[in-house]
Amino acid sequence: MTSTTEQPTRTGADLSPGFMWPPFSPPTNELDPNGLPILTSGEGVWLTGKDGTRYLDGVGALEAMAVGHGRTRLVEVAARQMQQLAFLDVFRYSSEPALELSEKLIELTPSGMKKVHFTPGGSEAVETALKLALQYHWVRGDKNRRKVVTRFGAYHGVTFGAMNCDGRYYATRNDIYLGDNRFGVVAEGPATGPGWGLGARYAAGAPEFAATIEREGAENIAAVIVDACATASGVAAAPPEDLVALRKLCDENGILLIVDEIITGFGRTGKMFAHELSGVTADFFTFSKALSSGYMPIGATVVHERVVDEIAAAERADRVFAHGHTYGGHPVACAVALENIKILQEEALPTRASLMGERLREGLRTLARHDSFVDARGVGMLTGLELFATDSEAGNFGSGVAACGWLRRELRDLGLVTLTVHPGTVFLLAPPLIIEPHEIDRIVEIFDEGLSRFEARR
Repeated sequence: MTSTTEQPTRTGADLSPGFMWPPFSPPTNELDPNGLPILTSGEGVWLTGKDGTRYLDGVGALEAMAVGHGRTRLVEVAARQMQQLAFLDVFRYSSEPALELSEKLIELTPSGMKKVHFTPGGSEAVETALKLALQYHWVRGDKNRRKVVTRFGAYHGVTFGAMNCDGRYYATRNDIYLGDNRFGVVAEGPATGPGWGLGARYAAGAPEFAATIEREGAENIAAVIVDACATASGVAAAPPEDLVALRKLCDENGILLIVDEIITGFGRTGKMFAHELSGVTADFFTFSKALSSGYMPIGATVVHERVVDEIAAAERADRVFAHGHTYGGHPVACAVALENIKILQEEALPTRASLMGERLREGLRTLARHDSFVDARGVGMLTGLELFATDSEAGNFGSGVAACGWLRRELRDLGLVTLTVHPGTVFLLAPPLIIEPHEIDRIVEIFDEGLSRFEARR
């Protein structure tokens, strides 16, 4: 069939989305009037556009790219697996890569974790944990436990269940999609308790979760879900003690704990997983992104034995987990993930993330000479740069959020890929863990130039 719609003209870096509707965007192009750059290649921490422009990947391809772009080892593993067994019916058969990866994830996670359910990505991994939490309480006879408590500012995905775990993240519109049909409850901020820094304003801690549980009634709560570092919540860098307190709170109230490691997992925080910083064992861990460094789409939900054993002991109809994905446990994705984990371990990339991340934050703090600077915080290679304490500092832009939107595009023109998180004035920086010191310094230089351009324009 031939379309009579006139095809958009594409030249150079260009950039018109054509027939593609990008994520988190209107069908028109007003959010990025100059269009979306077309990328054609990547090597290390660098991306190259169709017009030859080079960009430093400051967010690691949405925090997924841990081992760097252009890893031949991962390409070769994928090709071999495609030749041997490209795909299969994952509902009725399994593959050696899937079995080996499930064993590896149990080995890497704390004692007591027992089963792994594979998904195509992160939102689906969260969805899996939510369904299993509800099923756990159902088979125990606690059928009123239907609510899930989430952190203010949190983002856990875009499937309908994961959307319920949204903590009013600034870029979502779940009022449209969910209306009043929500089972998620937000623990409001700011976070209190020891160890929090300026990021506490955009998050909630264990005391706020406790107050929410008391208000809603523990007998109605199925689970608490958190990113241990409160990444989407302004990169609040939650202290490890907060997760310890949340584990205790859940245990005291018969509530399951879901720790979302989709962003923080596989080396980014200076440990293989963020929960290692606190020593906490969750009832569910959710993984994706750096599980394969983005080379193949894959997610996983790792489930504790207390949940597995309870469901396994239920009546026959209730012990079936009526859930699954066509591409869950894809053999090529699992093979790539296994090789990716080998690279992380062989090259000690979690340790490198800790060292390079601290260098980045030290460099960003030199930007305090700009009056828009507020804070640089984070853990490992997960950093938040907060700008604009008040909207008045944004000058002609009217608000800090609008100014940061302009600055993000300006930084891209200067050769740095960035993004902002809740509340819209915090830049999240999560470059590949292989980044070199001079590339860290280049990030700081580009921000310095971008802020100078902003000051000249406002």
